Amino acid sequence: MSEDNASRRDKFWKENFYGDTDSDLDAAAEEDEPSHPQDFTKEGLDAKEVVLCLAKSIVSLVSFVDGKPLFGCTGTVINHVGSETWILTSATLVRKPGTDHGAYKEDEVKIEVLLGNKRSINGCLAMCNLQYNIAIVTVELQFSLPIVAFNDLPECYSILGRPVVAVGRDSKSQVLLARHGNMIRKRSKLDCSELLLCTCPISKTFIGGLVMDFERRIIGISFFAEDATPIVPIEIVSRCLKHFKKFRTLKLPCLCIRGHAVHSLELRNLEILCLNFPELSYGIGIVVDQIFGVLPGNFGGIEAGDIICSFDGVVLRSVAQLTAMLLDKVYAMKSQKTMVLQAGMRRPRDNSKFVAMLNIWENSSVECSNSFCNRWPLL
Repeated sequence: MSEDNASRRDKFWKENFYGDTDSDLDAAAEEDEPSHPQDFTKEGLDAKEVVLCLAKSIVSLVSFVDGKPLFGCTGTVINHVGSETWILTSATLVRKPGTDHGAYKEDEVKIEVLLGNKRSINGCLAMCNLQYNIAIVTVELQFSLPIVAFNDLPECYSILGRPVVAVGRDSKSQVLLARHGNMIRKRSKLDCSELLLCTCPISKTFIGGLVMDFERRIIGISFFAEDATPIVPIEIVSRCLKHFKKFRTLKLPCLCIRGHAVHSLELRNLEILCLNFPELSYGIGIVVDQIFGVLPGNFGGIEAGDIICSFDGVVLRSVAQLTAMLLDKVYAMKSQKTMVLQAGMRRPRDNSKFVAMLNIWENSSVECSNSFCNRWPLL
């Protein structure tokens, strides 16, 4: 890395991530070691132990457009393919300012990967998906960094309250960072119904980094918001990586239905619902919020306000679980353009139960793409 690039990066980081060092909370959050320097609680010490086990796999990335820094965040080494090392991070690294769904191409952006041993190396954008806000950057290393393996969590695991830790690496100092908090059962204010939330007090440096529990199970990768830390669930991330490894792209499912999990309802609404459908008190079901611009016949008569309780006999408990199932379905598609799923439904409007046959498509049409996209704010 040239001295000019290093100074530009440091200036960019100070202006965009530190702000006024006398008052900016991000400055305090980014200065020191893996956790707050005075955090000698059991949770703080356990968080350090969890993070240190992954230290060699955690990197920092900074993107440049026309020689100017664009964004910086955290990444994780996830695979070695031939001479390439794959790094998972957030698509925010290459998102175009001033656009809802625009990202720079591989030849439009330069990426600097900063390793924990103070080395830096040029990276190449291999995949960017704005729907799930993930990207893969590849580098060619003369030595191997350990990879982090992703596995599905036990049923309902990610929606239960538990201590977790967010992992990051600071681009300015290249120091490993950690912030601990708890999973919470609330809906994110971001326009992405699959997101989980935790209370880890992170800054923008952590974007794209892992969120783990204290048993070292990976919950997902983090984004940034003011009210709570959003997490892209690991079951979605792992399937996106599976698609990329096989197809070198993502085959996105299109159901043209958006909804939220029953367990995220306010207690007074959940009580009314469970009087007529007691089985929903166990957190079962997805409430349909919207159906986008398609013929009602495609959805077996499903309406907004209905509750999808199962798909092909599998009980649904979160939108992330539903999306993971759909990603699995389109992964298995061969020549057919659509696939029909059987949904077990509840209708609070008249307290009825019925079965609906739903069509899913691979998300390739403009109409389907525009209706199904998540909206991620630029930071």
